[in-house]
Amino acid sequence: MKREVDPVILVTGATGFIGEQLVRALLEKGERVRILVRSPEKAAALFGSGHAQLEIARGDLADSESLLRAMEGISRVYHLASWISFKAPYQEVHAVNVEGTRRLMEACRQAGVGRVVHMSSIAAGGPALAGDDGRPRPRTEEDPPAPLNDPYGRTKLEQEQVVREYLHAPMEVVIVRPSAVFGPGDPEGINTLFNLIRRRRLPFYLGSAQAVVNLVFVRDVVRGTIAAMERGRTGETYNLVGANLTQEQIFGLLAQVSGGRAPFFAMPVPVLLGAAHVVSGVARLAGRGKTPVHPNDVRSWTAPWIVSDAKARKELGFLPTDLAAAMRETLVWLAERGSATPPAGVE
Repeated sequence: MKREVDPVILVTGATGFIGEQLVRALLEKGERVRILVRSPEKAAALFGSGHAQLEIARGDLADSESLLRAMEGISRVYHLASWISFKAPYQEVHAVNVEGTRRLMEACRQAGVGRVVHMSSIAAGGPALAGDDGRPRPRTEEDPPAPLNDPYGRTKLEQEQVVREYLHAPMEVVIVRPSAVFGPGDPEGINTLFNLIRRRRLPFYLGSAQAVVNLVFVRDVVRGTIAAMERGRTGETYNLVGANLTQEQIFGLLAQVSGGRAPFFAMPVPVLLGAAHVVSGVARLAGRGKTPVHPNDVRSWTAPWIVSDAKARKELGFLPTDLAAAMRETLVWLAERGSATPPAGVE
């Protein structure tokens, strides 16, 4: 009797922070995985070249032919590839995030892919809404989207709209929206704040100590994304988020876990915006293409990111990791790569 070959899963964005950990989790589950990458050499260095369940396909979201080749024999797709930028020119971010996604979804349709999980962001939904009492209330997946006016939030919402166009392919589509992701595997991003607190080099809160920030552990995002593929309802969106905590609560816990120091005063938003305008203006005058901080970065960080995870808990079994334990594990990883000293009590 001829043995049936297990179906293959395609993952885009596989060499990114979340994508790498998603691929490893899928392989641990015994799945056959094909990853779409621009640099097979980078992928081979990251995952090794001898894994029997892993295939590496060279391709690009800008190249429709490469996407069609990568789709051969694919039954399910995790689409994570995206350009995370709050300050790049909108049209450049749109070309990757929106037009690239359109090409990918069209390749999925032509190849007869059965199910796609698209990774969006809470940036697509936007910050918290005002409740009946005037106070911010957690944003749910059913609230009308209202992203901030920056390239990332706008294009992530447009991505979702493109993906939804293919619900009639017929194709099952599920969307997940993580909040700000941290954890082992990322030398930058939110983890830079961990290092600053651990080294006692962040003297001020960004905007207000009471500003709410939502962080989520990377492995929780991976588990939630796989659960969305396995049992998410087609056409639905799920917030994969952590607890809604103030900067004072988050940085205080981080200082306690790491042995560092929490900020001791708040830098008002207008001051931060003014400084960002100056820094970005100087970068332009100097002819530098990149600026370390942009006003959009300030607006994004200081917005009230208050988000509900009730739907993901109920339908996906989503349960965030204890924040202190996740912080401690992240600090250990940073210490191992020389970015920080171990947290208190950890050898």
